[in-house]
Amino acid sequence: MRALVAATILSLLPLAAQADDAPPPAGWTEEVVVAAASSPGPALWHLTKGEAEIWILATVEPLPEGLKWDATRLGDVINGAREVLLPPQASVGLFGGLWFYLTDGELLRMPKGQSLEASLPADLRSRFVAARQAIHQDAGRYGDDAPVIAAFKLQSDFNDFNKLSAREPEQTIEHIARAHGVRVHRLGDYDAMPMLRELLKLQPEAAAACIADALDGIAGSAAHARPAADAWADGEVKLMEANYVPPAMTACLGQAKSFGKTYQRSVADATAIIDKALATPGKTVMVLDLGSLLRNSGVVDKLRAEGVRIEGPAQ
Repeated sequence: MRALVAATILSLLPLAAQADDAPPPAGWTEEVVVAAASSPGPALWHLTKGEAEIWILATVEPLPEGLKWDATRLGDVINGAREVLLPPQASVGLFGGLWFYLTDGELLRMPKGQSLEASLPADLRSRFVAARQAIHQDAGRYGDDAPVIAAFKLQSDFNDFNKLSAREPEQTIEHIARAHGVRVHRLGDYDAMPMLRELLKLQPEAAAACIADALDGIAGSAAHARPAADAWADGEVKLMEANYVPPAMTACLGQAKSFGKTYQRSVADATAIIDKALATPGKTVMVLDLGSLLRNSGVVDKLRAEGVRIEGPAQ
């Protein structure tokens, strides 16, 4: 379960500099310079400053398993690059996870004699039951889980049932990079344990809000995950924006003070890496969430203000 929480935290860390202390507003940035012609496959943005260039692949998550997409142009871009930068990683170390289980393992479960569903307010319980029944799960699957654990588990179960995965396109990108002898590394590696501890100590009302957050995310994914993925595969940016669903569990994780600290650290780390890439002649390839790239005050707005030329795909 701690791996599941770490994976969700990972999806919420900024993939590039956004705002100093909060995610950007919901609107999308103004149009950038548009390339003369489109190419098959996912959309790419091209940033140049002096003799340095960064190619950015914008992603939406999760993607349906087995989604067909043309990686030809991406392979051409990766060929000859200095490095490929993937999103940051959040993890729980083996020792830290074992120590937590031995010392605070009771936080993973409801108090003795209580069940998850019986503890929820009636309206929230009704939504939770409907959501689990829709993916063919019974009450025992979440029996005495703490609300936060049940929220993460339900989100994961929904993705599994609908064959949605966050493993792509990263696996394909890593394979392409290895084939071209290009090194791959992440924008950062962060400890998820402090956030997990805080979330599991939330008061009942705040913990129940994590259930509501998961249900809202599931509803958004049910309506938009497939259209967003199809648009991504075809490089249809406007359709990607129209069907974009922010990472799940944002409000839940935002209740942990350590999440805010990790967020700010990841902003600083990503900013430093981008600045270094733009100051070094040669080519870098980055993988960024669509929201991180194009939302107001996202990476496009910030870099354009610094005099970086940004060329986007044809619309």
